[in-house]
Amino acid sequence: MTVALVLAFNLLAGFNDGGNLLATLLPSRVRPILLWFWLAVVVSLGPIVLGTHVADTIVRRIVTPQSLSPILASATLSAIAVVLVSWWQRVPTSMSLALIGAMVGAGTAAGSHVLWGGATRAVVGFVLTVLLGGLLGLLIARYGRQVLRHLRRGAVLSLIMLLTALLEGLAYGGNDLEKAIGLLHFSGFTLHGAILFATLSFALGSAVGSWRIARTVSGQIIRLRPPEALYTQAATGLAVLAAATAGIPVSTSQTVDASLLGVGSAENPRHVGWRVARRMVFAWFFTPLAAFVMGGLAQWLAVLLRHV
Repeated sequence: MTVALVLAFNLLAGFNDGGNLLATLLPSRVRPILLWFWLAVVVSLGPIVLGTHVADTIVRRIVTPQSLSPILASATLSAIAVVLVSWWQRVPTSMSLALIGAMVGAGTAAGSHVLWGGATRAVVGFVLTVLLGGLLGLLIARYGRQVLRHLRRGAVLSLIMLLTALLEGLAYGGNDLEKAIGLLHFSGFTLHGAILFATLSFALGSAVGSWRIARTVSGQIIRLRPPEALYTQAATGLAVLAAATAGIPVSTSQTVDASLLGVGSAENPRHVGWRVARRMVFAWFFTPLAAFVMGGLAQWLAVLLRHV
């Protein structure tokens, strides 16, 4: 039951996070099926190249490991519910905040030992990474334009986009994907088995449901042309990579969105879809609070049903 919920959570990550990643690849004009295959392969290499520091944080530094097993099903189910609401509204949200909020809520309701220092570190890390993504997007777009003027825009630009997409995908695999890897490994999978099943469920989710979010991100925040996509990929990859090496679970999706805002502000602030941006910022605050409440209620109901 718990393994099925973790896989469903990661399938939903393909809907939400896959849409954000694909949005920055669409301007390359590569066929969608090739983009999807490229994304799946690159993401799977993230935990292999960068290690599993984030997975360790998820299973050891939010609640005590001995307290995680009895609350894992309630927390994962609550995180799924919160993210589904955001996906249905076409607003990309943070899978990390949803899972952490639900784990803390379920742990609190169960009387488990919540590691508030680790949970706070994750939330602060999320905020700092999003801000860093926005700042890097602004700076890279501002100075990147000067560099691109001196380059041939055809093959050179495509090669640079390939490299920045590689950076972004590796950063995602070394951070966001590791939430599922850590939980699957905790549930009895070998590390390589956890990486395989996490990658497959993410790839399936992105193939089935990512386009709903991708259209919102690629067209309603700023107009994504190849240069803007390149700047966004570079800013996102660098910010999330920094968090992954520190073992801080953050949201690549929200960092993509913040980087887009930074890039758009550098290009022309009047062309930024600030209305959509406000909805996303609201979702960042709403997600952990809603997940905390739902996690607590789900755990309370689970305990109640066991005693009926």
